[in-house]
Parts: sequence; structure tokens; C-alpha cells
Amino acid sequence: MNRREFLQISISAAAALAAEKVKGAIAPYKPYLEAENNGSGNKRKLIIILFGGGTRYSETFGDKDKRYIPYMWKEIVPKGALFTNMRVEHKVVHPNSAGAIMTGFWEWDDLDWTVPVRHPTIFEIYRKSAQAPDTKTWAFVYASILAQTGQSIAQDYGSRFAANVALPPTIPRSAAEQMNLLMTEASATGSIDAQISAGKKCEELAKSSSRISLEGLRCLQARSFIEEQYEQWKGGNGTTSHDAFLAEGAINCMKKFSPDVMSIDFGEIDCAHYGNWSRYVEAITRTDELTGKIWRAAYELQDYKDKTLFLILPDHGRELERPGGSGFIHHSNFYTNEDADEGCRRVWMLAAGPGIKAGLQIEKPAPITAAAATGLEFLGLNHSSKAEKSVLSLII
Repeated sequence: MNRREFLQISISAAAALAAEKVKGAIAPYKPYLEAENNGSGNKRKLIIILFGGGTRYSETFGDKDKRYIPYMWKEIVPKGALFTNMRVEHKVVHPNSAGAIMTGFWEWDDLDWTVPVRHPTIFEIYRKSAQAPDTKTWAFVYASILAQTGQSIAQDYGSRFAANVALPPTIPRSAAEQMNLLMTEASATGSIDAQISAGKKCEELAKSSSRISLEGLRCLQARSFIEEQYEQWKGGNGTTSHDAFLAEGAINCMKKFSPDVMSIDFGEIDCAHYGNWSRYVEAITRTDELTGKIWRAAYELQDYKDKTLFLILPDHGRELERPGGSGFIHHSNFYTNEDADEGCRRVWMLAAGPGIKAGLQIEKPAPITAAAATGLEFLGLNHSSKAEKSVLSLII
């Protein structure tokens, strides 16, 4: 079954319950050099979190009360810098935007997401420069359409420098259809107890019929780790949320492998396609909570505390409400770019970490492609030739 079908059923149950050369290392900025040079062996790290699935500015930092992002607003914004007008000036579709954030170029113009991105990713650039093993770079992504964001087809890069890419469990179509029937029948009764019972059955069915892909994992260590995470998920009593699985996996990965470059691409906000406003904003709040868990883990783990740059941003937005339009339900026709309005194109980026000016807000427009170079500059590396430039100098 495809991701949206799985997402629709899972949320219902939960509701019931080119060759681009890289220049050499550049002189790093002093604000975050002190810890690195004090003999403690500290090393800078980069974590990129995507509010994937399409998140409008109006429901996040454009909301005067910040109702759906309480953790970021209260805990991270006061310690970081907020770019209030990041731009998506290309096709408004999840893989293209996620790929652009990881390379600094607009990727997949042909929409063939089975092929790796064309330009070196932040993972490859870091691993090649540092001669780091694959366990030092990880991408946790919510769908197979994002599985190629961890490597490129660029000359001198590719699979030997790629990141480990971890996906959440999936379920077969037959199980999805059975889950849908269970929830539909329970809803028809009008009984809350019946819906709760059906939700529990759906959770059990989802876990018992699930499977997990190990295809994007580069070594035996990585495969064994994800298999362990999967078995714990199957045997536990926790949520079947795939975003929660990704967050838990990312945190455990930090504890086990201490990766230097990691991305987590959440995706349940994409439930907006089914037209339920409350579930859309609930998904934003859940993503905010999961982001908070990862932020706290970085604060508590010695390998990450006071040496990690967080870049948090949506992959893109969603359409604005207008007569005859789809509104929050869609984010344009990505084949033609029709209806790609300001709601789709305006997003934000929250940057927080050592050396970043606390409480700063930047209104100047910047493309989401600037994220790759910004992260690389923090790590002391240059971006690919002709990639979008870093915005780090604006916030230190």
C-alpha cells in the first residue's frame, strides 16, 4: 500500500485512541571553536529536522498565539534565530524540497524519485571530508519516496559516502483494508467504546502484519540496529505512529553511534490531504513534541550538548484558503506548479546551537536551499560549487 493510505488508516486508529566538487575546509567561526579546542575532544554536530508533509506558516510562526508549536516557541526560539520567510521557489512536493535542503540545489526536476539526487548531499560531503564511517551520518525519513535523499549520483561521491537511510515500518494492503473496515464499522455504531476497541485491534494488526525495509542501511551495524528498533516497536505497547518510530530511532541512534550529521524528516502532517483540519493541526503539534524530544536528547547527551546546530524547517507549505481553491488540503499541482501560492512557498527555519544569536528574527527572504551550506559551514566545510550560499553569517 502507498504511504498516504497507510497514513489515513493509522491516523484514524490513533484518533480512536552533476559532478559538483567540494572545496577544502574553511576557517571555522570562533564562537563554537572554544569547546572544540579546549582538549575535551568535543566535536561539532548537525541535526536537521523537517516538518515534512507540508506545513503552512499561518499555523506555525504566523499564528499569533503559536497554539500548535508550544515547545519550539517556548523552549527553542528563545535560544535560537528564526528565519520568518524561507522560500520554496521550485516544485512544491516533498522529495524535491527535502532533496533541496540536503544538497543546496533544487532536485528531481523530472520527478523521478527512484534515482539519487544529482548533487552531493551534506552527508557525502561530510563523510568524504572527515573520512567518517557510515554510522556517523543518518537520515530518518517517513516514506520510500525520500529514500534517495541520503546519496547522490555526483562524480566522486555516491554510495560509498552515503548516509544510512532508515524508514518506518509499513503494512500490506490487505491489512490496511481490514483496518479500514474495522474503523468504518465501529464508527457506524456511534459507540465510543466500539471505536476504541477497533483502534486497539488496528494497532495490533498494524504491528503483527508490518515489515521494515533495510535497503538504505549501509553496514551490518546499521541493519542490526534498525532491526532491534523494529522488534522493540512490534513488541511494545506504544503508538503505531511512524513519526514517533523515527524520533525514537533517531534518539537511540544518537546514544549508540553519536552521528555527526543526522536528519529526521517527519511526515504525518501530510494527513491534511484528507481534509480534516483538527488532525492536520494535531499532527503539527505532535511533530513539535517529537522535535522537543530530540532537542532534549541533544541537551542531555554529552556528545551533543553545547556543540550541535539544529536547523528546523518545513519541506514546504500548503495552499491558502480562497474561493474555489483547495486550501490547506493540498499544496499545488506539482506537475504544473498550478496553485503554488504564497501559502505553499513561504515557510520558516529555526536555527539553534552554539554561537547562534539568541532571540534573533530574520525577515529577509532566503531559499530553503540555503540550509545545506549553513549546516556545512557550521561543521567547518564549504558547500558544493554553485550551491545556494550559507546564511550562518546572519545569525552569529
